Amino acid sequence: MARRSKLRVGPTLAIGVLTLMLCLGIGLLYIGWHPDSSLSLTGFIAMTLGLLAAIILGIGLALLVHRNRRDD
Repeated sequence: MARRSKLRVGPTLAIGVLTLMLCLGIGLLYIGWHPDSSLSLTGFIAMTLGLLAAIILGIGLALLVHRNRRDD
């Protein structure tokens, strides 16, 4: 007999909503950015690294919570 997944709808929906909010924030940042602003290449690299670190941290924490629930 096949095992059914214990993944619940609530956490999946919450992760989906948070991902959507992140995508909307990035889109608004891109659209609302003023072309005459003076941000150097170092600033763009810092923003990119910060965003990637936040995404990786969020994914890592979500995976740890999911793994913890499966072990129970």
